[in-house]
Amino acid sequence: MRTPDHVFVALLFCSLERLRQRAVSYCKEALRQDLLRVRIAWEDFQSNRDRNAIYGYLTAVFDLVMWWAAEDRAVSRARWALRLQGVNLASADEPFAAIIRCTSDPGKVDKRTRSKWSRVMRYAAEYKTNPEPLAAFVRRKGGINKCAARFARCFGRGSRS
Repeated sequence: MRTPDHVFVALLFCSLERLRQRAVSYCKEALRQDLLRVRIAWEDFQSNRDRNAIYGYLTAVFDLVMWWAAEDRAVSRARWALRLQGVNLASADEPFAAIIRCTSDPGKVDKRTRSKWSRVMRYAAEYKTNPEPLAAFVRRKGGINKCAARFARCFGRGSRS
């Protein structure tokens, strides 16, 4: 015996609605904990003299934003993070830069550095394979400055439409 299509659709809708209700919402405390985790990575980077220590911090930022992007929530959560930190930026549509702004020391990371790191992570988001660590990818592509330049050439200022 076949079930009519409209009954099947109704059952499917009810199942999806139950799943949605069971899903854990992303609350303010979860956002604070995520930002704290990245801020700790920033502090670890600052307390380390190794020139490659930056990759631990950039990886923490990258992983958080990519997780949000997988849920199609990167921009909205980045804006929320900025509001939570009391930062009012006119163009807060770039999640990597927003999280860097929220978790780093503004006295040590100016807007040019923040932009460069953001370009590196956007380049990695576009071209890095999932299992490859961010640090390995960036080093393989020539380092932070080279990746930032590649992004600008392909997608940013230097691209030709």
